[in-house]
Amino acid sequence: MIHPGEPAPDTAPAGSAEPLPWYRRLLVGIEIGPTGANDRDDVYMARATGREFVANLLGARAQYAVIFMKDHDFAYYPSRVARPCPNLGGRDLLRECLDEAMPHDLTLIAYCQVQYDTSSWRAHPEWRMRDSDGRDIPGRLCYRSGYLGFVQACAAEMMKYEIAGFHFDMLDFGFAPPYGCWCDTCRRDFERAYGQPMPPGETWDQAWDRMLDFRCESNSSFCRELEAFVKSRRAELSVDFNYHGYPPFNWVEGERPVQHAAPGDFVTAEGLPFVFGHANPSLLSLFMAGARPGGPCQGVTSRSIYDYHDFTVRPAVEMKWEAFTYLAHGAQCTIVDKANYDGSLDEVAYQRIGQAFAEAQAKAEYWGHTPVPEVGLYYSSRSRDWYAREDAPRYFAAFAGAHSALLQAHIPMGMIMDENLSLDRLRRFPVVFLPNAAILPGEEVALLAEYAAGGGGLLVTGLAGMYDRFGRLQEQSGLGELLGARMMRPVTEHLDNYVRLPAALADGPGGFLLADIPPDWPMLTWGPVAAFEPEGAQAFGEILVAQRSQDSQWSEHMSPHAVVGPAVFINQYGAGKVVYLPCAPDAAFAGDYRMPEHRLLLRNLVRCLNPEPEVNVDAPVNVEAVITRDEQRCRLLVHLLAFWGPATVSAAAFPQGRRVLPPVMERALPYRATIRVNLPFSGAAAVGPEAELSVSGARITLDTADVHEVVVIEY
Repeated sequence: MIHPGEPAPDTAPAGSAEPLPWYRRLLVGIEIGPTGANDRDDVYMARATGREFVANLLGARAQYAVIFMKDHDFAYYPSRVARPCPNLGGRDLLRECLDEAMPHDLTLIAYCQVQYDTSSWRAHPEWRMRDSDGRDIPGRLCYRSGYLGFVQACAAEMMKYEIAGFHFDMLDFGFAPPYGCWCDTCRRDFERAYGQPMPPGETWDQAWDRMLDFRCESNSSFCRELEAFVKSRRAELSVDFNYHGYPPFNWVEGERPVQHAAPGDFVTAEGLPFVFGHANPSLLSLFMAGARPGGPCQGVTSRSIYDYHDFTVRPAVEMKWEAFTYLAHGAQCTIVDKANYDGSLDEVAYQRIGQAFAEAQAKAEYWGHTPVPEVGLYYSSRSRDWYAREDAPRYFAAFAGAHSALLQAHIPMGMIMDENLSLDRLRRFPVVFLPNAAILPGEEVALLAEYAAGGGGLLVTGLAGMYDRFGRLQEQSGLGELLGARMMRPVTEHLDNYVRLPAALADGPGGFLLADIPPDWPMLTWGPVAAFEPEGAQAFGEILVAQRSQDSQWSEHMSPHAVVGPAVFINQYGAGKVVYLPCAPDAAFAGDYRMPEHRLLLRNLVRCLNPEPEVNVDAPVNVEAVITRDEQRCRLLVHLLAFWGPATVSAAAFPQGRRVLPPVMERALPYRATIRVNLPFSGAAAVGPEAELSVSGARITLDTADVHEVVVIEY
């Protein structure tokens, strides 16, 4: 993979004879792990052999493999620290895999599980996490305990083998409350650090703010010490930690994107299966890249449809779509396979993975080039923690909806994180989009103001800047004069609110708002709203609150009633422009009441701020456009990624309620895309052999029937 400012995959850095590490050279790999854990029969993992593992990996065209060697109960090599899996009968599965892999130059990574280590939890009560009442938290081990030494001892054993690195898994805070640890060691360390006792729980005050800091640092320091231990013994080995703290999986308050992405040689996180939240691979790739700009990333998916341990096999075309989405965004792709209970493998899964991996490697020259984003999507971890608190969608709905709207509008984007915010980072984007960023500290506002004054475009929605650092509502938005508007009152009592754009706008400066949106129509925008009045900004349209009913089950789903203020403010700020919507079409687009007009309104506003992007794509909404620049060969690469899924099944039978299973894509369908290029170019071509492409002036027309197509634009 090529990352901005880095050499091509087959070259070493200038002046160095050392090859690039595997995670910067290789594109696709497979993780193999067991299903279950049992020492009460003679079947579990008894048929697992290095020969079968490697034969299937080679057949699937995997360039690297992550092999389970230490999980929650067993080691799969003859460990003297952890208990070896009894049904291996003394065999060394790690040795077998390495002996089979080395003649083929297949890179092997050792998997080592950290949390939910039930064998260690049972054997060492002194290592257990405890809740605020002093009770043991089942399966959880304290990051500040002697457990670190145990994991280091396991790693030391595996470092005697010819492995290329470690994948340490389960570095999370738990999948259910309580999050964190109140053991004696943690209580002592907290009081030493802050001069006060640990809070007894979520007090949402200064003490709890410190508790979130402490909890993050407990995790981060464990990772840093473990990484330093490995590097001190064998500096050439890679170290990565499964990245928890990304949306929507395991997204609890205090899991900070940048802080948790820092340890290790690269960031890796899971996009599928469905039970983990079915994260959009585009959102996941962009999120990891924003958390560690310029650093390598790895997206992880599954051969299974629902969870890692079901024995379904996704169609090859669907695995190709997801793998190519990661690759187009500059990330590696790992596909997880769980072996059968006895350790044998499903050959059909590897055959289908192989179809995706073969094409991925054939297209190697098109992956990993410099992104060309149009919009920087702003992620506010402070808003997530202190505005949303335990109700994650209160913030995340707007963030996820903004991503979905931009993706479906074919507007390429990147992520901007509040933790590593800088003026240089902001200036990489023609437009910066703040979806309902309720908490914006003064230092962030100052950088945003400097960005806008220098010619940048800001798109702001919802209750941005209206809450202080502890999540308390303020009298005015902290964005102040940037908005060119003054808050009269927040109108957040109910979420059924409306936006109306009068037909009279068509003949004035607000006419662009009506592109593809019916005039004079109250458009439901489910989410928070506020009433503002202009103070220098131009104001357009209307926000309406809904009728109220005291005797109806639909009292929170009522039709429009009264106007409370304008819907859109446009403010010239220095050389730049700020567009503000005191409502949340982005949150609405992620919710149960989404409509195409939410996306269209946001698209129109981006076009107001950046009317002539270098490349403008028009395609079906299920097609994502990823644009990168091959700087060495002076060409733009337009990746088009299409997901074609049938109507899915509502899960009325599930006890969790109206959960909806994701669609399964069985085949690609034909579609047409048009690309307008707003810079001089000398020619264009499609990579797919069956694609048809024509050029007329600045317009490129493409007809294709594949989940991934690349249009190469020479300039």
